[in-house]
Amino acid sequence: MTPAALLLPLALMQASAAGAGGADRFTQCVTSIETDAARAYEEAMAWAAEAHALGGYRCAAMALIAQNRAEEGARRLESLAASLSPDRTALHAELFSQAGNAWLIARNPAQATSALTRAITTVQSDPTQLPDLLVDRARAYAMERDWRKAEEDLSRALDIRASDALALRLRATARMHQNSFDLAEADALRAAAIEPANVDNFLVLGHVRESRRLGAPVEEQ
Repeated sequence: MTPAALLLPLALMQASAAGAGGADRFTQCVTSIETDAARAYEEAMAWAAEAHALGGYRCAAMALIAQNRAEEGARRLESLAASLSPDRTALHAELFSQAGNAWLIARNPAQATSALTRAITTVQSDPTQLPDLLVDRARAYAMERDWRKAEEDLSRALDIRASDALALRLRATARMHQNSFDLAEADALRAAAIEPANVDNFLVLGHVRESRRLGAPVEEQ
């Protein structure tokens, strides 16, 4: 899977929700990234120059991410968000969320945390939008090995969406790294019960049990 493929489903869902017209062109542009990211970038920039279309600039940023230029794509997404009218809160959050995920792809957790915090602040009044953003920011904290903050974000996400197997699996890892082996095992077991076909849940459970046996967290491969 290409790096930008991680961002494609979210972008397509947002385009679908936005309606016809420019959203249709944006959907076509984003879909073309997987076929030919370089060509998609050129066509997106031509569209942006022709119509000053935010969708064109956004698609171009995603095409950069697909070309392993995640840092450049992330900066463009943040610039787009900063250029919007303050009342366009939903789009602000979407762009900062995409930028945060691009920074994660670029292995820059500090920038990811910053972008995702701005997204979280934007949607703070709508708890239904928070879990995914909190999980993503927890991934950034984990990349920095700030396990306590990662656990806090994952616990907030699970307070809203209790049956989130990914959040449970990630919290199990965060707790394991803080030597909370019993709590970590409970999370891993819950994740496995929710998604019994997902081998990642059992890998985390195995790591937790090995950590307890050794008396120290194991490093996942």
